[in-house]
Amino acid sequence: MTAILEHLVIGIAVGAVYSIVALGFVLIYKATGIFNLAQGSLLCLGAYICYVFSITVGLPFYLAVILTLACAFVLGLLIEVLFLRRMIGQPHLAILMLTIGIYLMVRGIVLIVWGVYSKSFPPYLPTQSVTLLGASILPVFIVALVAAVILFTVFILFFKYTSIGVAMRATQDNQQVAQSVGISVKRVFGVSWAIASLTAAAGGIIVGTILSVGYSLDDFGFKVLPAIILGGLESIPGALIGGLVLGVAEHFGGAYIKLIGIEDVIPFILLLAVLLISPYGIFGLRRIERI
Repeated sequence: MTAILEHLVIGIAVGAVYSIVALGFVLIYKATGIFNLAQGSLLCLGAYICYVFSITVGLPFYLAVILTLACAFVLGLLIEVLFLRRMIGQPHLAILMLTIGIYLMVRGIVLIVWGVYSKSFPPYLPTQSVTLLGASILPVFIVALVAAVILFTVFILFFKYTSIGVAMRATQDNQQVAQSVGISVKRVFGVSWAIASLTAAAGGIIVGTILSVGYSLDDFGFKVLPAIILGGLESIPGALIGGLVLGVAEHFGGAYIKLIGIEDVIPFILLLAVLLISPYGIFGLRRIERI
């Protein structure tokens, strides 16, 4: 029983990291209806930028994090202005292909600037495990869990109570109607991409401190797809729950299924199962469209 509880707690902590990464996908889709496949590369770039500020420049880690998030916010705005703005009103498939192009471009920039070798942050947090609910867990996972709860609470309130949050929801429902009532679709797109880029950088910093900083970090953008589909593409709470379920399933699978590499396979088995059983996800909106 103790072992099961320990696997559960660690799985939830790992799932909190997945939830933060998944949040960026949901924010852009909820605001614009775009499924952003460039999110993983933005996560990777955010980790590298934080590494540069912290290690290369020598700034305190907290200041490096703040500057990284600010840079990520601006980068998200630039991506929207330079690439996405002219695509407003275009078919979603064309925009999806554009996000793949952005993913490849950012990945190429990372490889050109930093190469293929991984880099490591020094241990900013204690490396000795602490006991939480009877389970031994690293402090960095506790920080990730707290950060996930804070971020999700903030964005749930943001979409529900702020004018720009309501405008984002209206734009996702119907861009033409949103424009007709005076909502600036360009502003909505810009803010949504900026915020999603910021959350990607936050996820990159956390993942980079847990593992290492390398170009392969952008794989997390694809690894969290089951969490997004499970929770529902338009649901912020769904991204949190989907990430936690993914983390728990992955950790239990790795602990009890004695197959090499099973942890990398479980997310996509889960993805196929969700698509077959409930393609709209737990909190996703069911829609019937004439085609």
